Amino acid sequence: MKPLNQTDLQIGDILIFENQDFSYVKFLDELKKDYFEEDPKKRMHAAFYLLLYLIPWFDPGKEGKEYKNIYHAAIWGNVDVNRGVNKTPENLDRIVQAGRTGIGQAELEATLKGEGVKNIYVYRRKNQPVHFQDKINSATRAFYDEVSIPYSYETAWLLAVICSLRYTDGALYKMLEKHLGEWGAKKMIDIVQLLINEYSNEHQKKMVACSTLVAMIYKNAGFELEVEELEADPEIVVHPDLKLSADFFHQSFTSSKPLNPLELKETIITPRQLSESPDVELIGYLPHS
Repeated sequence: MKPLNQTDLQIGDILIFENQDFSYVKFLDELKKDYFEEDPKKRMHAAFYLLLYLIPWFDPGKEGKEYKNIYHAAIWGNVDVNRGVNKTPENLDRIVQAGRTGIGQAELEATLKGEGVKNIYVYRRKNQPVHFQDKINSATRAFYDEVSIPYSYETAWLLAVICSLRYTDGALYKMLEKHLGEWGAKKMIDIVQLLINEYSNEHQKKMVACSTLVAMIYKNAGFELEVEELEADPEIVVHPDLKLSADFFHQSFTSSKPLNPLELKETIITPRQLSESPDVELIGYLPHS
């Protein structure tokens, strides 16, 4: 894989962060911070540290022994680094990302020195029509310039739940399969994803987490990213132990025809799902410094 420098980046590049290994010592340190924190609303240090690992633990992909702690996503954009400060606007190329304080920007060099960054993998859209970068950057600034948009912890936790649904060995998937059978579980997950993403389309500002921000930027710019289904048996049949009556499902649900996946342009997706999109390709990585 090719190591990159900042000069290799282009506006609209998707940055996928790999975290260092989980540390019990670090986790205990964060718990101590919460213990001595007087403001109850700020007692989120340990929870946020754990959240950064729950998403990769719940969404391990197909890497096997090559598993990486993929936990965060951002976009390379050009924004006003003096936003909210009584200074002359200064637009610079920066990492634009959603974090605990909302949507902000960060220098690449400083970020690569951070203790939570092992590598940053750079993905680029394969097909870039005319004005692609301008449209992506306009959508990026539309989010970035609105300083009141909060980070949605609820959405971040929801991503972990979605991961447990999208893997056939996930606990939630197994629970659905036990009661609805393989066919019913798959159909129910499609419906859940559809409802979540329909809600997100109307309430984007309430659903901002790291990877959802990137997906929303691409969607709003007119370049929605396709999200691939995980590999599954195309001939899904009703589980033999299914206890529900056939009348439980609508006739279209119980058709003998193969079950086709819903064609969704999803925005409530994990960092790993962003990297899996067939619309993007890995061009290299930025190593921790």
